[in-house]
Amino acid sequence: MTEHLDFQHGQVYFHGAPLGSHNDYMHSATILTRMKHLLECLPYLRCFFVLGDLPELRNISTLVPGVDVRAIPFPSLSGGPRKAVEASFDTVQDLVFTGAMTEYRAKLLTLLEEEGLSVVCPRKFISRNRRNAINRSGKVIVNIPQRGGWQWLSLMRIIAGLQTGRATVSLGTHDASRIASCCTQLDIQDHDWASKIKQCVDDWKSLYMRDLMSYAIMAQKFERERPFPHDVFEYWGTTDRVCS
Repeated sequence: MTEHLDFQHGQVYFHGAPLGSHNDYMHSATILTRMKHLLECLPYLRCFFVLGDLPELRNISTLVPGVDVRAIPFPSLSGGPRKAVEASFDTVQDLVFTGAMTEYRAKLLTLLEEEGLSVVCPRKFISRNRRNAINRSGKVIVNIPQRGGWQWLSLMRIIAGLQTGRATVSLGTHDASRIASCCTQLDIQDHDWASKIKQCVDDWKSLYMRDLMSYAIMAQKFERERPFPHDVFEYWGTTDRVCS
């Protein structure tokens, strides 16, 4: 499960808002269709897997009784601590953003450019290899939530960034999940937030090394607390008569 799906106050919340709420990231009809398909799959589900501690799936067992939530440990980043990968493009940009565009994201990207920061933004869906190449064309990856008030960091954006030798700076988030220890969150209500992100760009290699080390420590600690759910796959293999 990658979607933030919660059951609170007697309502289903999708991406932090009551089901059916309007947003310009995902059409409400698409959200309802996804919920319909999920409910149709319930007879075949034993559990939901989540990566690390996100999404939280608050009170999900009340919404779908009998379906457990099991955590998969954070992946190990191959190579361990190493020097930041040098930019692969001739022109090195300050920031990289590869998410789907929304009105809120477009507004913040404009503010960054007005502050004199150069930003690479493909503004379309791209392949993983293309995304990795674009990540390396800038010094820092910027995480911008889909809308104001969005509660969570993009766990996969941060991990993908570290894999390509780049740290992530997140604008306007106040996430306290495990991945928060591996990136820099800036409050855009602070008057000096732009100068802080410029400092991150200037010190991008040290920032990357710090976040990579923090990630390794965090991932090891999480796996000790919540080991890989081998029992689920052993049960699956037994019921489906799959040889180990």
